[in-house]
Amino acid sequence: MNLKTYCLFLFFSLTFSNILFAQRDTVQINNNWKFAIDKKGEGITKLWFNKELPNARTVTLPHTWNVDETTQNHYGWAWYSYTIKVPAHWKNKNVVVQFGAINHTSIIYINGKSTFKNTGDGFNKFSINLNDKLKYGAENRITIAVNNAYTENKVPFSTSFDWPNDGGMIRKAALIISGKPTAKYIHIEPKLDLANNNGHLKIKLGFDQPLKTLKYAIQITEENQSTHNTVYSKTVQPNWSGNEAIAELDLAKVNPWHFDFPNLYKVQVKVMAGNKAVDEITTCIGFKDLKMQNGQIFLNGEPIKLMGTEWTAGSDPNYGFAEPDSIIIKHCKMLKAVNTIFTRMHFQQDELFYDFCDRNGILVQQEIPLWGPETPASEAVSSIAVQQLERMINNFYNHTSIFSWAVGNELRGRDADVKNMIAGLMKRAADLDKTRMNSYVSNTLTSSFSNHKNFVPDGASQGDYLMMNEYGGSWWQVPVAKIGNYLDSIHTSYPNKALIISEFGLCEPNFKGGDERRINDLVYHMAIFESKPFIQGAIYFDLTDYRTHYPGTSDTTKLKRRIHGVYDMYGNPKPSMKVLRELSSPVEVQVANVLSPENKAPISVTIFGSVGLPQHVVKGYKIYVSSRTDNWISQKPQDLPILSPGQEIKMKLEKDYQGKAVITVVRPNGYIATQQEL
Repeated sequence: MNLKTYCLFLFFSLTFSNILFAQRDTVQINNNWKFAIDKKGEGITKLWFNKELPNARTVTLPHTWNVDETTQNHYGWAWYSYTIKVPAHWKNKNVVVQFGAINHTSIIYINGKSTFKNTGDGFNKFSINLNDKLKYGAENRITIAVNNAYTENKVPFSTSFDWPNDGGMIRKAALIISGKPTAKYIHIEPKLDLANNNGHLKIKLGFDQPLKTLKYAIQITEENQSTHNTVYSKTVQPNWSGNEAIAELDLAKVNPWHFDFPNLYKVQVKVMAGNKAVDEITTCIGFKDLKMQNGQIFLNGEPIKLMGTEWTAGSDPNYGFAEPDSIIIKHCKMLKAVNTIFTRMHFQQDELFYDFCDRNGILVQQEIPLWGPETPASEAVSSIAVQQLERMINNFYNHTSIFSWAVGNELRGRDADVKNMIAGLMKRAADLDKTRMNSYVSNTLTSSFSNHKNFVPDGASQGDYLMMNEYGGSWWQVPVAKIGNYLDSIHTSYPNKALIISEFGLCEPNFKGGDERRINDLVYHMAIFESKPFIQGAIYFDLTDYRTHYPGTSDTTKLKRRIHGVYDMYGNPKPSMKVLRELSSPVEVQVANVLSPENKAPISVTIFGSVGLPQHVVKGYKIYVSSRTDNWISQKPQDLPILSPGQEIKMKLEKDYQGKAVITVVRPNGYIATQQEL
């Protein structure tokens, strides 16, 4: 046996052994998919699911055809096909195929048989059980028909959305193989006792039916913390509620989750049938106490105010919605580079995004893509929206970064039928997850106030707090000097609700002025928000210029875009990026002495804790003095004392070189909070 043959033999032996003996295995199926455009929409009638796809080419997932030169304007049917040899021993296993997302409607065929239809949900992860649908010990074909046409049987409805309409298998796919019985999901509810920092966990696993002889072997480990201690290891007998097996346990002195200290715990549960582990499911959680009280936000008992930026996925025309992991992480780091501790997502993202937010300290308002005044409160739309909501909550239940569930954006929030739909979705969300808040994002809060005759509350008032898109001076045609008055009227109309600005910014080419106007707009609007004590947070829109199908640009290709960001479509920063970073910083540095570059004397600085947006205790931050903006990490840091909002401290910073100085304040997780060039 030559070396190459031996290596191949060793690889397949190890792979086979892993599948044979592990309790749960994930086999990625992202390479070597066959793909074909169906321009005439004839694939179903011509039985493409029963044969090799005509004129097919090989693609890798994630994939969209709307960034390819020849098919970038195709909105209709396309097909994917994948062939895999299924081992004979999988017949005794539970086999599930999982799709990260397919935009927007798809029909899944297994070996030529229609197995599952996913209608109008282009961004949620979904799974199909393949037991008894496979040919064991033989080749099997998965064929998928995908449609991204502007239909009314989807959410978002028809053309009522402001992002690209990229069709395809836009996220990765995998086969999940486990023993039987198999847990369909794991939902964990962590609770933090603020009096002593003890933690309580409720661990829920869902099964097809109750099996009361099962036990759980539970191990809990510090995940992203320096010690990585195992804090719990025990086999327990769960209690059953319907088809859920529930175990509850207590942990002493946990490290709470905070956006500057995003402490996580890895929870590993082995499902034991007798002495045999038949399934294993693992997730990560954090302990935090987040609530609204008397119109204020509290995190772990501390009153805080939030500030952040939203990223519209699919913005890079090289990838569109088919973003590889590296592009997702790049944009996540760009969010942190502008001091984002709070964001919202108009539609569901790849799991990797939420994992980053868990580990790097970003709170997320996660929404279903029910968007725009054209959206009807019809039975079809409501049904798809409920399905999306249920999948979304099930998929992201364990992510500590999830702040709340939101059920729509800029609908007809004053109309009775739409308000009923909003209320129904909020009730469903509350039934599915009693640990989080719910909201709706409004652009009609200023249409009527409580001192108006026959005042009817806006749909946003049905949420746990108010979310409002504020575009005074652009989309919202009112004198900018009156923006503050309108905000006061909202607070007077809903005095017990915290108000968060869910969007503000400058959209080109609909409005002119370039980045200079963007900066002026940003500074002015932030000044208004920070002058209103009842405003508890704000989200700048948008991180990048982003691709869209929506009117307002002369482009007709994959470059059709809104110029709305502090970065361009490719991630290059504009001057407004640093302005946003500084305005979003929890610390303010003022220099008391301005020395000549030749002077090496200490620099006197005054540092304030922000009393605007954001607002929270600053702890564990470090301050550097360097000669350039890009070499601060090589300098010796000084510890910044704990700083409360409004608190003032004075420091002398050592400067051991001649030349200009740059002062950089860095968060505990390594991101720049503020940087001042002297």
